This record gives sequence, C-alpha cells and structure tokens, in this order.
Amino acid sequence: MDRVGLLVALHKAGVGEAIKQLVALLEGSGVEVVMPKEVADLLGRPNFASVEDLGKVDVLIALGGDGCVLSAAHIAAPNNVPILGIRIGGFGFLAEVELEHVEEALKKLLAKDFWLDERTMLQAELWHGENLVWSASGLNDAVALKSPTSPLPVWEVFVNDEFLARYPADGVAVATPTGSTAYTLSAGGPVLAPDVDAFLLMPMYAHTLTLRPLVLPSKAKVTIQLLPQRRPVEGEITVDGQVSHQVLPTHRLVVLKAPMKARIIRFHGSSFYERLRQKLRWGERQ
Repeated sequence: MDRVGLLVALHKAGVGEAIKQLVALLEGSGVEVVMPKEVADLLGRPNFASVEDLGKVDVLIALGGDGCVLSAAHIAAPNNVPILGIRIGGFGFLAEVELEHVEEALKKLLAKDFWLDERTMLQAELWHGENLVWSASGLNDAVALKSPTSPLPVWEVFVNDEFLARYPADGVAVATPTGSTAYTLSAGGPVLAPDVDAFLLMPMYAHTLTLRPLVLPSKAKVTIQLLPQRRPVEGEITVDGQVSHQVLPTHRLVVLKAPMKARIIRFHGSSFYERLRQKLRWGERQ
C-alpha cells in the first residue's frame, strides 16, 4: 500500500490532533498521505491534492462521522477505491474504527488484514422532457421533499414505468440498505441488512394511513412526479443530504441502481448486527 487519501470533517472537535496522529502513523510506515488543500493548510504543508486525485489512491480514509464516509463514497466508488471510516465525535454508524483504536487499525490495514463490505449505491436523475437536468449518486438515499411554503403535495410514483400510487405526503424517499438506518428510519421505516439486494421506497410523513414502506428489488426503476396544483408547488431532491436540486411539476425524477458500489473496509470480528446493538441499542428496554 503506497498512497492513502485523507478526507476530514474539519468541524469536529479535536480533529487537528487526530490528523497529526494519523499522518504521523502513516508516514512513519512509509505511506504517502494524499490530502486536500484545507487539511494541508492545517498542517502547514504546501502540497495538496484535488478531489479527483483523492479518488486515485489505494485507500481513502474518512476521518469524521457518517457524513464524511458518505462524502468519501462519492469520491472513491467510481474508481473502486476502498474506504476506511475513522470516527471522531458524533454517531458514526458507518465508521469502522474508533479514534482510540486507530494505531491498531492502521497496522491491520497495512498488513491487508481486512475484508471489503461492498454496499449498493443509487443514482438519482432529474429529467425535463428528454433532457437530463441533474444527476447524483449516493450511498444512503434520494429524498424528494416539498418546499416549506408549498401546500401538501401529491407525488405520482411508478415502478418500472408501471403506475404504483399517488402519495399525498411531504415527500418520497428511495433508500439503499445502508440508508435504511438513516433518514427513513426516523420516519418509521424498516432496517434492511446491508447484503439485501433491495431498495426501500418510503413515504415521508404521508397524509393517509394506506401508504406504507415498500421493499423493491434493486434492479427496479422508481419514477417520481410532483403533480401540479392550483397553488404553486415545488420541492427539492436531496442525495445523501449533501447535494440537492429544485423539483418542479415539469420534472421527472428517476432513481435506479448505480453502476458502482462503495467498498468499505471492515476488520475481522466486526458485524452489522453488532453495530445495531451498540449504536441503535437494538433490543434494549429503556
């Protein structure tokens, strides 16, 4: 392993010392550390890498919380670069390593004593007629929500071009198994194990009792259309809570399986069900 990229959530408390520790451990093992400008500036180093260069390393380390891991997935997945999440502060359901165990984890990383947890990603496309207006890929979810000042919208939903239903709801979300432990979980959605080859179609705060979460095969194409009303209505599509675009009744939103996967580094003994118990307190009685 020659080159390791470093992506950092710089707003986290104590992140400066964590960066110095991590860089010292890697460079002490003869590994070149590739870092973006803001991290290089923090260390007082003149050389830095572009986002494109961060996607051309042997491993991309995400130092922060789950949001940092999601950002790393957008960079690393197109080039099949593995991601190692190191948690500093926050919740950290996706991050594999706690900061206090970073030295042991890096030893295992350099010895290639790990396995790759390949996670399904989705792709959201916004169309106006035959013209592609906007697109983004994500590891968690694509969420279409109404704007704060819009009336209660109605969303028409199609699966593989077959009409499914009209959703009178604040929004509609499509989540991967990874995303099923995130935003849709807070809306009452189920948890999908990460190796389930499926998507979750989730009404977000529906104004009816007849709409429930629906599990679809990951090969399904979901199309969502915001219906016009007498009053102006608009919404927003957000992917992984990080990139977004306005949605109008003239748009057609299509969500489908992305051609790439996120490859997350796991160490032996780590499991999804253990994280459910530890992070979500699965089965505990309060």
